[in-house]
Amino acid sequence: MTALFQHYLPPAPAMLPYVSGRFYASQHTRAVGGAVAMTANRLYCVPYVLARPGLFSAMAVSVTTGAAGLLRMALAADDGTGHPGHLIEEPVADADTTTAGSAICAFAQPRWIPAGIWWLLLCFSGAPSVRGTSTQAFSGGNTLLLGSAAADGGAGGGTGSENGFFAALPHQTGVPIMPSPPGGLSYLANAAAPLPTLRAA
Repeated sequence: MTALFQHYLPPAPAMLPYVSGRFYASQHTRAVGGAVAMTANRLYCVPYVLARPGLFSAMAVSVTTGAAGLLRMALAADDGTGHPGHLIEEPVADADTTTAGSAICAFAQPRWIPAGIWWLLLCFSGAPSVRGTSTQAFSGGNTLLLGSAAADGGAGGGTGSENGFFAALPHQTGVPIMPSPPGGLSYLANAAAPLPTLRAA
């Protein structure tokens, strides 16, 4: 005799829509530090996980302590190996980081971005402090394993929280400067990283 059992699974909760004008952090970023000092003329490559597709109009970081200078940002695709690949968007207009607040780099026009792993690239001409990811031993979720020897914390702790790459990159005002794809990258490992966001259109 064959018995058939029907299992009932309740429907998954509906995802709320992206709200126009709001900024959204990566879906994997849950541990957030207070203020992280940035280094001038350094390219930061920060992983960004988008759980569902959406229409976005800008990239931004939250400046906690201002410093004279500008911020250039860009959006890059993942190359399939956990590294930033070719650029998708590089706004020409830089954001001012002189005062605390949102440093926003707007897209030329709103862009539909599919779900998946993306990379937000940042380069500062000055050295402001920004809202960043935590550097504690186990950060509770702001880590992507990108293949380096650095531990990601794990259930029993570890050496730190891996959150992207960096490379030297002189800031140049008004011209596209982000390499496509970025090269000469080093792991941030347990170093702090800025916490970038995307703005819904």
